Amino acid sequence: ATSSSSAANTGGLTLADLQGAMAGLATASPSAASAGPPLSEFTSSDIIDESGILNDSDVTARLVALLPEGQQTEDKLRENIRSPQVAQCLQRLQSALVDDAGSFNSIIANFQLDASDGAAAMAAGNPIEAFLNCLIKDVEKKGDGEKSDEGEEEAKDAGDDGMDES
Repeated sequence: ATSSSSAANTGGLTLADLQGAMAGLATASPSAASAGPPLSEFTSSDIIDESGILNDSDVTARLVALLPEGQQTEDKLRENIRSPQVAQCLQRLQSALVDDAGSFNSIIANFQLDASDGAAAMAAGNPIEAFLNCLIKDVEKKGDGEKSDEGEEEAKDAGDDGMDES
């Protein structure tokens, strides 16, 4: 009792104060609990290898082209993906997405993504999922744009077949 009364008199913190503050942080900060799994869970070099995405020559060619001049090889791409710098960038991106709700829209704008593609996940309190949904939709849209001529031809053929049968 003497130490807590002397701490109160001097304005110092007691163990009870610290425990109360930590308990308050745990319940007041839903971001870590509800933000979903960390980006590193989806982007580790092992996951990337297992996905087989780097076996796609079109994907690797596009990624290699983004590397600095003099480093534009498949080996350098794999080395970069495994680098601590990439892991640190992902941690910072995740932190910006999760810890600061205001930065979500800035990040989406910087990546030139459509925030509405992640609106449902964002409303549910999951900025990581929202960001990933925006990325996925963007890739799908760009993929559809490249295949639109091919798809139009198939749609015309299917339409012609349907009219012949009627």
